[in-house]
Amino acid sequence: VKRSAIVTTVSEATQKELLKYVKVDSSKLRVIYNPISPLFVPDSKPFNKLKPRILQIGTKLNKNISRLLQALQGVNCTLEIVGEVGDSLLTELRNSKIEFDISSSLSSEEVVKKYQSADILAFVSTHEGFGMPIVESNAIGRVVVTSNVSSMPEVAGGSAHLVDPYNVASIREGIMKVVEDDSYRELLITKGLANRRRFGGVEIARQYVEVYKLLSE
Repeated sequence: VKRSAIVTTVSEATQKELLKYVKVDSSKLRVIYNPISPLFVPDSKPFNKLKPRILQIGTKLNKNISRLLQALQGVNCTLEIVGEVGDSLLTELRNSKIEFDISSSLSSEEVVKKYQSADILAFVSTHEGFGMPIVESNAIGRVVVTSNVSSMPEVAGGSAHLVDPYNVASIREGIMKVVEDDSYRELLITKGLANRRRFGGVEIARQYVEVYKLLSE
């Protein structure tokens, strides 16, 4: 960082975290978001209110699946998990009595299909440097429930229902809110489709071009 002329980070939250550990002139820092793949385009689907399909991307500890499972106790739903599931988490899933599906090592096209078949994205991580699943769900047209910490509110840009990832009741209330409140859910989906535009590849590339121009001056 000290030797770099310009340092880019993928979010304001990541930049703030960097500054906790590294002393650096803030004038050489730039935030440039991650771009979304052009594979993610709007795909309309009737919302399954009686038994929503809830998508969970990622299985590492920060993904907070244990609290999500507690929050979903007694909720009629199917939890779709994309990622490698170890023995401990598999035991938790089986003990939860929640209907679930697991898939991993998917192609990009297969990942898109998982979003298309979902009704809700649950992304209640305790920490993220960015949070691409939020934008991917926005782009497909699926409602998002995500955390009110780290980079997630920044990336969601008002297009998601925010919850306290350390509070099981908060997670549950967020899930039930988007299931039961049709107008609220549709409002978030509309905001999500607009939010997605901030992460287009052409715009992100333009921002990097500006950085390289500064370096060549």
